[in-house]
Amino acid sequence: MNALTTQTLHTLVHEFQTPIAAIRMAADVLDSPITHNNPQRTSKYVQIIREETDRLQQQVEVMLSLARADRHALYVCVEPLDIHELTRSIAQRHGAYLTLNLLATHTMLLADRLHLTNVLYNLIDNAVKYSQHQLDIRVTTTSSDLGLRVAISDRGVGIPLELQEQIFQPFFRVTGRDSPSVKGFGLGLCYVKKIMEAHQWQISVQSDIGCGSEFSILIPASSYQ
Repeated sequence: MNALTTQTLHTLVHEFQTPIAAIRMAADVLDSPITHNNPQRTSKYVQIIREETDRLQQQVEVMLSLARADRHALYVCVEPLDIHELTRSIAQRHGAYLTLNLLATHTMLLADRLHLTNVLYNLIDNAVKYSQHQLDIRVTTTSSDLGLRVAISDRGVGIPLELQEQIFQPFFRVTGRDSPSVKGFGLGLCYVKKIMEAHQWQISVQSDIGCGSEFSILIPASSYQ
């Protein structure tokens, strides 16, 4: 096993161990006397289990989807959905640092709900991870003759111009003096790109060092419901 494969395996194992450990800890607390007759504490640890289970499910789905894409077997199961409704639902997991500017006039799309949800989770989570002290995330939707645009912007550390074409490659990480150390496989943006291709949508990035990044999804009118 070469060094890259070993490093990748260690990363994957670590990223699975973290939510598993959190779930085990929460389950042990729920099984202990300290939560008996304490609904507030019980609710807290049940929420931890739910959130970490969702995290595990998302990680597994990302890896399976990338494996299917490598075999040219990645398919999307489209259904009618309201992009504004979906975005508001995702935003509930975040705090006041996340601002929604939902301006699009046509919001009903044909899309794979699970994959689109994961895509938005990934892009927003990345914005949070790389924001450090300027936690100001915005999700904006607009309509034009080209279709519907969804933009996720932050005021984070930014991505060097020479690296912006590489960020959608598997296991690629932006590293540098000002880049924070973040958790994850380095598969999120690769997954996002594959899902965009499966939908026949486009994703682009604009970024300046020290000024933040903006990821834009362009959804053509052919995907309107």
